[in-house]
Amino acid sequence: MNTKTLIILIILIGLGVGGFFIWKNISVPDEEKAKEEKTEEEIYIYKGIWMPGMLLIPDYLASNMQKLKDIGINAVFFAGLPALPESYFEKLPFPPETLEKIKEILPIEKELLIADIQTAHRNGLKVVLTVGIDPKPKMEEIDLEDWNSKIIEYARLAEEYDVELFAPMAEPGGLFEGTEKDIGEWGQEILLRVKEVYHGEVLWMGCGAGGEPRSEEFLKELSEGPPGKYVGYDYIGFGLNLVPEMTLEEFPQYIDNSIKYKLAQAERDNCKGVMVTEFSVFLPKQRSEEEVARAHEIVLEKAKGYDKIFGLFVANFLGGQIEGLPLVEEDIKTGEVIKRYFTEILD
Repeated sequence: MNTKTLIILIILIGLGVGGFFIWKNISVPDEEKAKEEKTEEEIYIYKGIWMPGMLLIPDYLASNMQKLKDIGINAVFFAGLPALPESYFEKLPFPPETLEKIKEILPIEKELLIADIQTAHRNGLKVVLTVGIDPKPKMEEIDLEDWNSKIIEYARLAEEYDVELFAPMAEPGGLFEGTEKDIGEWGQEILLRVKEVYHGEVLWMGCGAGGEPRSEEFLKELSEGPPGKYVGYDYIGFGLNLVPEMTLEEFPQYIDNSIKYKLAQAERDNCKGVMVTEFSVFLPKQRSEEEVARAHEIVLEKAKGYDKIFGLFVANFLGGQIEGLPLVEEDIKTGEVIKRYFTEILD
């Protein structure tokens, strides 16, 4: 695999182009709205799908809506394009047709998101919204205040269109890594600004939890320790992804370690709980279809055993095609696993 191909692949993973590369609006009938309402005592579990690259495929959500409902999806997780100028995208190794599609979307991105939010709500699905970060620029390449301003713009949009859950940024660690800027300090500053304009629940969407073994004593001390960077957030989100260097046999312990660590942090910072904001298999073509489906099943098996996991978002596995790029086929076997858990086991 040459360097150019690898860079495109990494970018596409971030844009969420299918699992292989990786949701009330005012027109809803009153009876449907009533069905969706929940009392404070009711526990709502987001059984969702992470669809960050959806805007790049015309009518993608609407054309897949019945399929989503059939497999038990009750929430969709959208990501707006990162706060980057058109000139930045021009430097990336996209085919000309793909770059033209991005340029076409940038001026109407907000309108497209609003239409998709309304489509989701009209069909009884909840919506989670964030601002994307991929293709992960370096901090010195961006204006952080421009990025913050886009986050607040999207928080206002989330408030106006009754978005149920808002995350300021998708995996901000990728932007702050290797810089002198304090991600925890930024997280608190942006949270205060978000809460000025948005009154729903707020999610911190982090990346992987590391998954290394931690003793029960360590986890207890962590949960009882001084408040950390997630104070004020309703939920801590993190990914559970099977990476190429990990075997399927090692994956269950990695999941347990990650969940326990994040639950300890949630207890420490008085969060309501945690969410698995993305679970998938990186570079799935390196494994059999059965192994990929089994990896998704392992995440769901493990998560089922914990009380304070309030969201499970599978990375988009429905397939699709962005202009200029190859068609990505739907992962049928993974879809069967998701449907069984979301409609039967976790129902």
